[in-house]
Amino acid sequence: MSVLPEEFQLSSTGRELIADAVAKFLLGIVLLFALFPIWMMIITSFNERSQLLQSGVTLIPTTFHVENYINMWNRFPLVDYFLNSLIISGATTVICLLVASLAAYSFSRYDFPGKDLFGLTILSTQMIPGVLILIPMFMMFITIQERLMIDMVNTYHGIIFIYSTFTVPFAIWMLRGYFDTIPTALEEAARIDGCTRTQALFYIVLPLALPGIAATGMFVFIIAFNEVLFASVMASDNVTPFAIGIQEFNTNTRTYWTEMMAAATVSSVPLLLIFVLFQRQIVSGLTAGGVKQ
Repeated sequence: MSVLPEEFQLSSTGRELIADAVAKFLLGIVLLFALFPIWMMIITSFNERSQLLQSGVTLIPTTFHVENYINMWNRFPLVDYFLNSLIISGATTVICLLVASLAAYSFSRYDFPGKDLFGLTILSTQMIPGVLILIPMFMMFITIQERLMIDMVNTYHGIIFIYSTFTVPFAIWMLRGYFDTIPTALEEAARIDGCTRTQALFYIVLPLALPGIAATGMFVFIIAFNEVLFASVMASDNVTPFAIGIQEFNTNTRTYWTEMMAAATVSSVPLLLIFVLFQRQIVSGLTAGGVKQ
């Protein structure tokens, strides 16, 4: 077996530089693939409809028709749809984090009969397609409305209940891994100083778990904000969220492509701001839960 002369062999530093360059190149390709739809959305939002229909979508903008961002607010009640999405997503996030934090803490700190089975059951709920439970959920809401006289369809509390049911299991599994990284010695020290277990949870554990809670809340908020399937059936009239209201740009006679892309661009700004403001907590929460101490 031939061996390269020593002067042609790469040093460990050279191999690291080449591996780093290849990794950055591959990451750049993935990043380009991920950002391409967003770039096309922004470019289309500045086009004129007539130009878009004649020449199609271009990679580089030739005109900046900012009127699309003005006309979209007058075309449909987007402000109401946007507020509905913020209310629904915000309430879902608060309820989900409250329930999931307590449940994840219980999974992390306690041993109880059926713990493993219950954990697998929670995880299995994420494997069921939402379309399979859409009709049963709708029928259950109708039954509640008829027998208990509580309106569930096309109400804030109804759609928030639905979103909470399929985001809580996801949040439990995310937070459980993060709670496992918090040493139990801190709680034991707090209890020696006179704290109850509940006080140790709220004054010691939860403050330390804020990065994980922030990361989980970010994902829950995005899921609730972008959900379409259940909202298209159970959230209309006065509680129509933005993800459904934006479809009104596609009418029976024409589709307002440029204004639709402008509305989609505006709707992505709050999510981007949330990620920028809580970037440190989100990254910390995603990485810290990977190692158990």
